[in-house]
Amino acid sequence: ARVTRPGVVELPSEVIYELRRFIRAIARRYRQNPFHSYAHASHVVQSANKLLARIVKPEVVDYRRHSLNAIASDLHDYTYGITSDPLTHFAVLFATLIHDVDHTGVTNAQRGKEEPEMAERYKNKSVAEQNSIDLAWLELSQPKYKNLLQCICATEEELKRFRQLIVNLVMATDIFEPDMKELRNRRWDKAFHRNEGPRSEISDFSMEEDRNMRATIVIEHIIQAADVSHCMQHWQVYKRWNERLFQEMYLAYEEGRGPKDPSEGWYKGELWFFDNYIIPLAKKLEECGVFGVSSDECLNYALQNRKEWASKGQEVVEEMVERFKTWRRLGLPLGNPLQEEEEEEFDSGRMYQKRDVEQGLPAPPLVSSDEGNFDDDEEEDDESIVVA
Repeated sequence: ARVTRPGVVELPSEVIYELRRFIRAIARRYRQNPFHSYAHASHVVQSANKLLARIVKPEVVDYRRHSLNAIASDLHDYTYGITSDPLTHFAVLFATLIHDVDHTGVTNAQRGKEEPEMAERYKNKSVAEQNSIDLAWLELSQPKYKNLLQCICATEEELKRFRQLIVNLVMATDIFEPDMKELRNRRWDKAFHRNEGPRSEISDFSMEEDRNMRATIVIEHIIQAADVSHCMQHWQVYKRWNERLFQEMYLAYEEGRGPKDPSEGWYKGELWFFDNYIIPLAKKLEECGVFGVSSDECLNYALQNRKEWASKGQEVVEEMVERFKTWRRLGLPLGNPLQEEEEEEFDSGRMYQKRDVEQGLPAPPLVSSDEGNFDDDEEEDDESIVVA
C-alpha cells in the first residue's frame, strides 16, 4: 500500500481482490433475519464511518506553528491518539462488518438453550458475539487472504493488537451482559470523571496509560452508538429499523423461540431503552469531547425520536402487529417494508442513503438478495459457506 495524496491510500490489486472476497464470504455468513442481517451490518459500518470521520480538529490547537510534528502531537493527544492510528480506524470498521455474523435472530439466552455446546464453549457469556468473532477470524486466517492480512498487519505485534481491538469492539456490542456493562461504566467514570475523585487516584496513571484507556473507551462507544444508530437518526430511519427488530422478535415468539409476545411491552420498552441507554450513550459521545457538534446531532435526534415515540408509539405498535400478521398470512418476506418513506436505495439487501454519496462515503459491497449469491464474474470458491 502507498499514500498517493493526503488521506488517500492506494492498495495493490491483489489486496483489493482479497478484501472483496472476504466481504463476500462474511456476507454469506449473515442469516436472512429481519433485523440482524447483512443490511444491518452495512448500516452499522456506515454509521461508524461517519462517527470516525467526525472526530474534529480541535480549536485549542495552534495550527500556525511551523512544526508539523508539534501540531500532530497535539492532535494525537486531544483525540486520545485515535486520529493518528489507522489500524484502530480499520479495526472499528472491520468489527462493525462482522459483529453479527451468524446471528440466529434470538437472544443470547435462547441461543444458549438451542446450542448448549456453544454456550458451554463460551461459558454462557456473550455467546453470539464470541461466535461472530471466531467465525470471522477463522475466515480471515485462511491462506487465500494472505496479502490482505499482511497489508492490515505488517508485524506479529500489530496482528495481536488488531485481534485484541476486534475482540474488545465486538464484545462491546453485547449491551445486556451485566458484568461487562458494569465494567464499562466503571472505566468511563475512571477515565472521564477522575478529576472529581481523590488526587492520589490521578497520580496512579501515566499520561500514556490515560490516553490509551480513553481511546479504548471512545472506540467502544463508537461501535455501540453505530449499532443502535437508527435511534439517533431521522424518525423514519428509526421507525423502519425498529419495525425490523420487532418482526424478528415477534417471529421468534411465534416459533416458540421467544419467552413472550413482544407487542405487549414494546411501547414502554422503547421508552425505557431511550431513557436508560440511547440518551445516556448520546450524552457520553458529547462528554468525551472529540466529536464536536456531531454529538449534538446524535443527542438531538435521540431526544426527538423519544418524543415522537411517546406520542405515536402505541399506534405504531398496533400497525406493526397488523402488518406482521398480514405479511405472514400472504407469505411476504419480513424485514422489507412495503412503503419507503425516505429517499434510500435498498439494492440487493443493502441500505445506502443518497446523502452518503454527497458526503463522499463509500457504499457497502453489493450482495444479492438470493441468499448470498453474487452477480459478478469472479470465480466462486466459497461453497463451504452456508447461509441458513
